[in-house]
Amino acid sequence: MRALVLTQHFTPEVTAGRFRIEAFVEALVDRGHDVDVVCPVPNHPQGVIQPGYRGRPVIRRRVGGADVTYVWVTTSPRKTFVTRLGFYGSFAAAASTVGAIRRRPDVIVASSPPLPVGAAGAVLAVRHRRPWVLDARDLWPESAVALGELSDRRLIALAERLERRLYASATAVVTVNDAFRREIAARAPGEAVIEVIPNGTSPEWLEASAAEPDRDSLALPRDRFIWAYAGNIGLAHGLEFAVEAAAPLGESHLLLIIGEGPRRAAVERRAAALSGAIELRPLMPPARAAEHLRAADALFVSESQERTVASKLYDYCAVGRPVIAACRGELRRVVEEAGVGLTVPYGDPGALTAAVRRLGDDSALRERLCARGKEFARAHLREAQARRFADLVERVAAAADR
Repeated sequence: MRALVLTQHFTPEVTAGRFRIEAFVEALVDRGHDVDVVCPVPNHPQGVIQPGYRGRPVIRRRVGGADVTYVWVTTSPRKTFVTRLGFYGSFAAAASTVGAIRRRPDVIVASSPPLPVGAAGAVLAVRHRRPWVLDARDLWPESAVALGELSDRRLIALAERLERRLYASATAVVTVNDAFRREIAARAPGEAVIEVIPNGTSPEWLEASAAEPDRDSLALPRDRFIWAYAGNIGLAHGLEFAVEAAAPLGESHLLLIIGEGPRRAAVERRAAALSGAIELRPLMPPARAAEHLRAADALFVSESQERTVASKLYDYCAVGRPVIAACRGELRRVVEEAGVGLTVPYGDPGALTAAVRRLGDDSALRERLCARGKEFARAHLREAQARRFADLVERVAAAADR
């Protein structure tokens, strides 16, 4: 079987979308299938094309058994509606062009958001007269509207029509949780095939939980309660209120923030006024991030959207540290039902401060949450989810040939 995969993020970028689709690609390759991946030249989250990928419109490389085509896109460190539209639109156009002239695939996979990737998948399905699978990791345009990225009513209406058409034209839709599945089902035709394949973690993150933390080697203080965040510092995460929560905790606590994103500069400005209470470190490879998270006492996840389950929850649980989740809706339900952490209302610095203090004062609670977290992580291994995805793709391709 030959699969053509379109994704806005892929190796070597460090982002949740990359790790999900990369696992799916690896599962297909492991079964002996030929996989072609089309993605932008790596530029996320800084908005700057990485060295080694500049100066050429198309770069082809072999990555993990798959043929990967990196295409040039317009990108910018300034994250505005116009620059995002240019980024998304330029990739959709390039992916459609490259995909149209590639050898005919047996099945096409498009991973969204953003929505134009799905549109490219639908176009190529028509071009090659083959089935296609939409991996809907988030609800667009709903998410973009909620985060203030999209406000023009005409554009919203246009995006909503495109969303429904993609759900209707896809042979199958995959999404990450039941809340998303219900929303997609409400917008898709009654006969639509919708399957939930959650995000997950990897054995490497679970192995990190066995390591003895070495704060000295990481230049972290031994004598302070460290609560840490690692990931995108973006619009959905509201880390500014975490900075406010850190202020009353004093010198006995340290908020460690690891990552990049459009809100990092704003977080840095607020943190500058709180000397010693907060430390920001740059984006780092996953293995190095796991060492930092394992060396912390508690891990912080923040999500403003009702239906989203932050993918970092699975990795947090895997490293054996208790979680504090500032959230609402689906993420709150998952954390509380699994018993892996404390939840507080999103945007409430007072409640967040209290939760950090509670974990710091109760070692038995920390140990109980850690144990449940590792159980939760073992039940959500990314490799197992990828095998389910490969099963679905194989069924879709086989059904088209009957």
